[in-house]
Amino acid sequence: MSPFDRYVGIPYLDRGRTIAGCDCYGLLRLVLLELRGRELPSFVEAYATAADRAALARLIAGEMAPWQQIAFGQERPFDGVLMRAGRLLSHVGIVVEPGRLLHISEGEDSRIERYRAPPLSHRVVGFYRLRDI
Repeated sequence: MSPFDRYVGIPYLDRGRTIAGCDCYGLLRLVLLELRGRELPSFVEAYATAADRAALARLIAGEMAPWQQIAFGQERPFDGVLMRAGRLLSHVGIVVEPGRLLHISEGEDSRIERYRAPPLSHRVVGFYRLRDI
């Protein structure tokens, strides 16, 4: 049993940050807090709704300092995955094992999916590791 299994099936909740409901960043934040003891900023006040992809893209771009980009093929569990949502870099997930990630999207519960094959392979932009993990 994987420690990530507990996070499968969480309902989508715009700006959610708990096991009762999350958006994509909230899920990343929750997993890193509970499984790694690393508390990321909440950013709940930083955007009105996850549907504002432009605001999310600006927020992500401005908050990359604690993250180090990792080469494709070097990712490992707990690395963040940055993905496109349309044209904007505004969706995130977390590596469960090389080739699979945990993420959540509006209207869907959290789930583990393969990211090296469609439909996610064309959306993945990069992998990022927190510098102190």
